[in-house]
Amino acid sequence: MGRYTLRRLLQLMPVLIGTTFLIHFMVWQLPADPFAGRCGERPCSEAFIARMTEQFGLDQPFYIQYLTWLKNAVQGDFGVTFNQVPVITLIENSYPNTLKLALVALAIEGVIGITAGVLTGLKRGGFIDNLVLVSTLFLMGLPIVVVGFAMKWIFWSELGWISPTVSTEVRWSELIVPGFVLATTSMAYIARLMRANIAENSRADYVRTAVAKGLENKRVVGVHLLRNSMIPVVTFLGLDLGNLMAGAIVTEGIFNINGIGLTIFRAIGRHDATIVVPLATLLVVIYIFSNLIVDLFYAVLDPRIRYE
Repeated sequence: MGRYTLRRLLQLMPVLIGTTFLIHFMVWQLPADPFAGRCGERPCSEAFIARMTEQFGLDQPFYIQYLTWLKNAVQGDFGVTFNQVPVITLIENSYPNTLKLALVALAIEGVIGITAGVLTGLKRGGFIDNLVLVSTLFLMGLPIVVVGFAMKWIFWSELGWISPTVSTEVRWSELIVPGFVLATTSMAYIARLMRANIAENSRADYVRTAVAKGLENKRVVGVHLLRNSMIPVVTFLGLDLGNLMAGAIVTEGIFNINGIGLTIFRAIGRHDATIVVPLATLLVVIYIFSNLIVDLFYAVLDPRIRYE
């Protein structure tokens, strides 16, 4: 396991360098004036532009800019924004909120999706099975922005159970509705994926053998059937953590959550690459390492899986 983990970490290095290089290239090489709107309605003075160009190394060749940024990033220095605010401060203020929202959404989609998939997989063709199939199809075809505003209208305007915006403290209880909104599409996929796995594995030889031995139904389902059916679902959940954090822009905007997604969205509108590059890189790192953790977790679910 240790040698496999080390090998995977070494394999991730070129992936990380390649993705950060592409992010840096696409963001900084966009045909736009990085100083547009920095001085209000008036155009910025030549002295201001010259000072900012020198500070951020915009007069250097692109590869020099990237290598300088990469060296500083490895040391934990993500620089400052055009407004002279340390980027690490923005990360400290926004990253925990997005992580909390993603974890709430992951828990909701995991519990509801797996439960619905197991129930429908064990009793196919019934009322619950048809209800889950129709509802998941409906959720997969419904844009998340529609779900977000509909949930906000129901729970705020009609029922008055929630505040229209999440408070600055971002309490866990306030993230239940936004987390459900963020989890809707993935929850539908997990329910269908789990149903298909349960239906397929219930006809496998090892399940029939366990039943023939006289094992209790709870043990057959919980130990033999469920563990083997969970492997693709765990893969989906692990990779979806990165997707949830990167795709929370709409949800954070609807509920006014000060997270990474909303911060990136605002920075893109201001053409502030000093914010977009490090935050996008952070999301890439999270996605890559969540993939590694999923691979290592396979051996816990299936003892037959060994890493050489």
